Amino acid sequence: MNEATTAFPRLLYLAGTQDFADENAFERTLRDLFDAGLPWFQLRDKTHDDRALFRLAEKIRRWTRETGCLFTVNDRPDIAVLTEADGVHLGQEDLSALETEYVRPAEGFHLGISTHDRLEVLRALTIKPDYLGVGPIFQSSTKATGVPPRGPQALSETRELTKLPLVAIGGFTLENVHDVLASGCTVAVSGTLSRANDPRTVLRSFLEVLA
Repeated sequence: MNEATTAFPRLLYLAGTQDFADENAFERTLRDLFDAGLPWFQLRDKTHDDRALFRLAEKIRRWTRETGCLFTVNDRPDIAVLTEADGVHLGQEDLSALETEYVRPAEGFHLGISTHDRLEVLRALTIKPDYLGVGPIFQSSTKATGVPPRGPQALSETRELTKLPLVAIGGFTLENVHDVLASGCTVAVSGTLSRANDPRTVLRSFLEVLA
């Protein structure tokens, strides 16, 4: 059993520029959410080349430092390290001993790993991550994983294998987030905030529910 290593905020926002009409809309929304108290943000961007992604991550790093928001980069340990992000999140296809040595440059830099079943959890635990992503809990509107929704029971199944912090991922809304409150996990949201007419109000509602 791995012991929990770090306390993480109860809400994580996953987003990239592809979730918005243009990069300006993405940046405006982010700045607004940071100012409104977003506790944790993960940059999950699939559209930029390396140079553009680095520059975008640099800006986000500055903004998150100003507001105290935790900042994680998805899939790119090199960008995370170069921009002094707080951590990196990797998928199963990204795991290797070489990479995991590379992505731990300093004390406090966190590593998260996505899992979709028991075997992936056991595999991820050999890398000694700081937290595990568990999903998809509900049907996601922003990311196709090829894995059917697992339901809230996926969290209890994962908890039987580890005491690490868990991040529940996939299809969360203000209506269904209550189904996982008892697990004490972090809830990851994406489309619910990205597509909201008033993201600040939606964020505050989530933070009130998860407090």
